[in-house]
Amino acid sequence: MQAVATGRVPPRKAREEMLRPQIRIHSLHQFPSLAPETTTANDGIQLGYGLGWGLYFSPYGKVFFKEGHDGGYRNYAVVFDKPKDGMVIMTNSANGEGIFQELLETLLRDTFTPIEWEGYTPYDRLPPRPPLAVHKEIALGAAQLDRLTGRYGTPPDLILTVTRVGSHLVLRENQEEPGDLFPESELGFFTNVNDDTITFELDPQGRAVRLVVHTGDRSIPLNRIE
Repeated sequence: MQAVATGRVPPRKAREEMLRPQIRIHSLHQFPSLAPETTTANDGIQLGYGLGWGLYFSPYGKVFFKEGHDGGYRNYAVVFDKPKDGMVIMTNSANGEGIFQELLETLLRDTFTPIEWEGYTPYDRLPPRPPLAVHKEIALGAAQLDRLTGRYGTPPDLILTVTRVGSHLVLRENQEEPGDLFPESELGFFTNVNDDTITFELDPQGRAVRLVVHTGDRSIPLNRIE
């Protein structure tokens, strides 16, 4: 961010093209991206996109920004081009976007980011989170658990390692801290920290061949690594 803000990279002509408005944005919200509703609310700031960066204009000149949004992570970066003032916000919470407006306005005096278009509902206006789903742990034998242990994923980027500790499994993503998995069925497991669940798939010989992560409205299959 510092390199792009100060013009250290990329070369000047490439940077000018990258931060030149390529397309105007009139959608009511950023997501869903193909929703047909439009608005003129952001015409005053000339909301648009360059090459790889979102753009808008403020009384201080051009502003470029980029979001990051994935399960359990919410990030935002913004730079006011002329004064070279900017901010990077990185959170490891699915509710992280709720603090973006207050941080931007308090620390950067940024009252121009299109908060509503971005969908960054302030934390004091967020509805209460529903309680975690209720799961009931069952008892599985060591042999039933051991057949599910192993490594799953798409190396080298993502490797989930499943091991047994006593009467339950432990899952570790790459080099992150491991988390407990508790059985609620022979092939279904839950955690005690979020609503994510894990199911395993067996081949006709009863060997585990796939692990499926169920998070939000997504199911992510990851094959066993032999």
